[in-house]
Amino acid sequence: MGQRHLRILCMTLIAAATATCGTGAPSQMPSLVPSQAPSPVPSPTPVPAATSFAEYAVGFCAAWEALFLAVGNPDTGSGSVLSKALDDAVAAKDGTAAEELAAEITSELESGRHAVAYAGGWPPAAPMMAQLDRVFVGFEVMTAAHVPVAKGEPGAVDPQAALERSGAIEAWTAMLEAYRALGALRPAGVQRCGDLPISP
Repeated sequence: MGQRHLRILCMTLIAAATATCGTGAPSQMPSLVPSQAPSPVPSPTPVPAATSFAEYAVGFCAAWEALFLAVGNPDTGSGSVLSKALDDAVAAKDGTAAEELAAEITSELESGRHAVAYAGGWPPAAPMMAQLDRVFVGFEVMTAAHVPVAKGEPGAVDPQAALERSGAIEAWTAMLEAYRALGALRPAGVQRCGDLPISP
């Protein structure tokens, strides 16, 4: 799954370190007789969002855990169980298996995007997490591109090219700059994200 670029992307962050509900148009209310009153319209439930570094860190780590589960460890290029199976399905031209695996990987990436959105609620991290969301979208695009290749569809786009065209690599650079900008806002002694070689 484009492990070469995944490795390049994540190694950069690892070296530096050792994601609304829209409201539509108001609905039309029926005409009311004077004795009637409109029923109160419930407000949309706010999307949970981090409000401190500690909460941001939880979302940050959850996002990276989802990325590792979806595509493996980008630093070592070892891949995940899912990404290796998808590569095997593509090599075997098994479109059905590729479709199923791509759906699983995308589900994991979407879980990561929810964590990214949560972490981005802490204002200083918002620019970085917005770019990280673009990176996740790029991985989703790359994942989806494996399916037509596995099915042997004419004109199928190479997954690596799909990743590059998505803008994920540019987003990574912007994310790294925003990550560095947090600087002193990080408390002393920040721990890594569990067993992952990443720190918030």
